[in-house]
Amino acid sequence: MLSSYAADAQETEEINQMIEQVDIGQDDQDLTKSIGFDRSVKMDINSISREEMIKLPFLNIKQVVSFFEYKKTYGNFLSMFELQAIPLWNADIIRKLMKIYTVNTHSSGDKMVLEQRESGFQQVVVRIGRSESSSGSIDQFQRSLKETIIYRNAKYNNLYAGYAAEKDIGEKNIFDFNSFFIQKERFSVFKKIIVGDYLVSMGQGLVHWNGYAFGKNSHVLSILRQAQNIKPHTGTEENRFFRGSAIEVEKGKRSLTLFVSRKKIDANLMVDSVSGKKWASSLLFSGLHRNEHELADKHSLVLISSGMILKQNFKTGHISLNSITHCTDIPIQKRNLPYNIYGLNGNRWFNLSSDFIFSGKNGTVFGELGIDRKKSNGVIMGYLKSLNRFTDIGIQCRSISRSYNSFSSNIIGHQFNANNEKGFYVGINIKIDSRSNIEMFVDNYKHSFPVYTSDGPQRGVMSSLTFTYKPSKKVELYARLTEKRSNQNENIEDFKTHHLSMNTTHQTRLHGGFHINEAVELRIRNEIFCKRAEYNKNLFGWLNYIEFILHPVLQPYSISYRSSYYNTDGYESAIYSMERDLPHYYSMNSFFGRGISNYILLQYAVNQKISFSGKWMSEKKFYDSKRPTSDFYIALSTSWRMQLTLKF
Repeated sequence: MLSSYAADAQETEEINQMIEQVDIGQDDQDLTKSIGFDRSVKMDINSISREEMIKLPFLNIKQVVSFFEYKKTYGNFLSMFELQAIPLWNADIIRKLMKIYTVNTHSSGDKMVLEQRESGFQQVVVRIGRSESSSGSIDQFQRSLKETIIYRNAKYNNLYAGYAAEKDIGEKNIFDFNSFFIQKERFSVFKKIIVGDYLVSMGQGLVHWNGYAFGKNSHVLSILRQAQNIKPHTGTEENRFFRGSAIEVEKGKRSLTLFVSRKKIDANLMVDSVSGKKWASSLLFSGLHRNEHELADKHSLVLISSGMILKQNFKTGHISLNSITHCTDIPIQKRNLPYNIYGLNGNRWFNLSSDFIFSGKNGTVFGELGIDRKKSNGVIMGYLKSLNRFTDIGIQCRSISRSYNSFSSNIIGHQFNANNEKGFYVGINIKIDSRSNIEMFVDNYKHSFPVYTSDGPQRGVMSSLTFTYKPSKKVELYARLTEKRSNQNENIEDFKTHHLSMNTTHQTRLHGGFHINEAVELRIRNEIFCKRAEYNKNLFGWLNYIEFILHPVLQPYSISYRSSYYNTDGYESAIYSMERDLPHYYSMNSFFGRGISNYILLQYAVNQKISFSGKWMSEKKFYDSKRPTSDFYIALSTSWRMQLTLKF
């Protein structure tokens, strides 16, 4: 139990580091809405499928191919240490796999193994939380409890089921949102059957992508999207999923996925007072229903979706044909503004695409070509190459027409939705020696038609350099320099229209992690933000924090404490930072203004079946005399959340 607990925590830290590199503002998906299984029994490495291995973010295509070629030649693995013999694999990959996989050394008739496969396990998660503020900035409805109940049932005969209920702060009852699914794998000719709520991922996200996906960052593998075609919706996200049924049939190297869905989503409806005609001016994805206006928008639009994925697998990759259709009962008609001219309009959309991934001696190539109902097109192409044992490069280019549209795209680019963008990304990862490595990338993009932040063609460049140094197993240091340049709208005195000016943002982060001993870890960070504009004033900000993590060896508890100090010139110079949080709960905080933020996190495993975690947070903000929020110009806000996890 303790080793599994440590593995989950370490895996969460790696995810946190990846999220912190993502360009903030690129995607508005809520990370706190995702939850998965806590597997109390590690899975057998010999039973892993190619699809399951491809979705692991730390493996590339060539390494996956090398794994299955080795297994085909020498048979099943007898020990996890045998993985060292696989070409192109290294110790870091093996360590990560050992957290979630093992080699089953029990005979097929072993009573314990048979009982586990027959009974499986069940999991219940109960989470509650609340926020308070002395400044009155938090409305009365926000002081109510946030409640979540999640049930999971995983059978080892490939049957899975789950249910979730959630009440956000300000909503009236725990059943404001309900979600369920039943999944059966490897049943007759079906590879997978899902009834209920599920997610669908296609290609590189050009026509459709459900679920959270990391954006561009300095790790070159991040430019290649890899995921299961269909999987259950195991979170509490209230809009970005399908509700209906999906099947995946596989015969030989060919597979066919079909799905159909009908669900209601939140939208802002408008009504013509003369004709009575209705239309949706915007789609709402927050999932919040806290007052009369938000309740009026709840489930106001019916969305019917259907599609298919036809995939042909080869020894070194695959090629797929994807199609998806969306229909709504009320047409969408966005506000009459320049950047909405080519936006989604009407009540029916259709997208067709073909994607591929192939890996060989000269590297890995991947891409997707898509068209929409109006025959507008978009293209994404990429290339990954290991020049040697120490150097990897990645190149991605995208060319998406200004009139191309997809109802639910999610690509790796400057903006997550596939529309009105041309861009070129190049990244390189260099392992200097066993102690240090460099990751860097440059992304050049252009929007030929006006976008939300620019009333004319927008050009921009984003670049990042990260240097990591690990002098020992107890010390990890890294420095990250990021620069962003783009032309954006600026307001100038005596001008009634926006002026396009070039803005430059520099961000510098210095981070150190120190394992004082086997039980205590110390983390220190200093981050500086600077934004220079042509006409408006320059913005500046800084953030410092110190964090202590106590996780005694062979003890069922861990305690984390962080104190953050920040001072920025406002929201436009906000600095973002991930925080340790409850299991399955991700917390990305934005710090702006001047203040002090603290939190303490406790995690305790009562036994193998019961675990508890709780987090308490406080933030003290200081204001000048021009913004008096109290007699002392100080505003204090606090919040807490607790979670109980039961496994049986």
